[in-house]
Parts: sequence; C-alpha cells; structure tokens
Amino acid sequence: MLDPIKALGLLPIGLTALFYNFGFFTLLAFSPFVLGLDAHGIGYVFFFWGVFLAISSVIIAPKLQGRFGTKKIMYMVLLLFTLLLIIMGLSVEYVPILIICIVLSGGLLGVNNTMITTAVMEVSPVERSVASSAYSFVRFVGGAIAPWLAGKLSEWFNPHVPFYFGGIAVLIGLFVLYSGRTYMIDLK
Repeated sequence: MLDPIKALGLLPIGLTALFYNFGFFTLLAFSPFVLGLDAHGIGYVFFFWGVFLAISSVIIAPKLQGRFGTKKIMYMVLLLFTLLLIIMGLSVEYVPILIICIVLSGGLLGVNNTMITTAVMEVSPVERSVASSAYSFVRFVGGAIAPWLAGKLSEWFNPHVPFYFGGIAVLIGLFVLYSGRTYMIDLK
C-alpha cells in the first residue's frame, strides 16, 4: 500500500508538497484573519488571487517549463513563495502589503501546482492514478494540519508567527526537493 509513496522519485516530491502545503494553507486559511477586511474585501482579494493562480497555471507555467525546465522552476517558485510568506510575517500590520503578497502568491502557487503535478507524473514508477492518489495523500496532510496550526501559533505567540512558520516549512520543502534531485534525473 505504501509502495507508491516510497518510490524514490515520488517521495521527495510528495514531502516537498507536504511542506509547501503548510505555506499554501497558512496563506489561504489564516491571512483573512489578519487582513481586517469585511467579507467583500476578502472576496475581492482572493478573487484576484484566484485569477492570477488560474492564469499562471494554464498560461505562464507551460511557457516557463518549456524555457527553464520543471525542477528549476520549482526551486525558484518555492524560494519566492518562502520570501513572500516571510514578508507577510513582517507586514501583518500593513494591509496593502499583505494584499499584494496574497495576489502575487496566486501566481507562484499556480505555477508550482502545475510543475509539481507534472513532476509527480514524470518520476513515478507506478500508474498515474496510483501516483496521483499517493501524492495527494501525502501533500494534503500539510493542508489538513496547517490551518489549525496557524491559528494555534497565532494564539500561542502572535499573528506574525504563522507566516514565518509557513515560510520555514516551504523552505524545508525546497531543501527536500533539492536533496532528492538524484532520484529525479529524468525530470527536466
């Protein structure tokens, strides 16, 4: 049952996605609480976030992938997303900066979702459906824990800490991906 997860190329990508989803779901679930906007304001922010995510995943990601390759784009996007989360942690009191970071993150997340899904399908030694389900299981563990943990970190410390934690988690994901690069030789 765990063979797909243990596949040497799939394991680092799955673990990267787990850590990356800590950052993703911290942004998605926690940032509305610090924005201080009404429901419509939050809706507008995440509308533009979603539009940028969609455009970047369908239009921008394939162009970047063709020019630079999947691995290089994932490294760059994870690093940039880490920086955005750290900036958000430093700027909790500055709503315009938070809004800009949230919308920009939509572009990064769209590109990364496309790249990481492509990588999973290319490196997996098992059927696509098995690879996809194993990868989704691992990555959404991060997505399940992050919203709860972000709230607790804010409660235990302050509202800056969830973003710092998310940034550190994404950075760990980048290191995991880089350390597993030898198992992803066929991945461009």
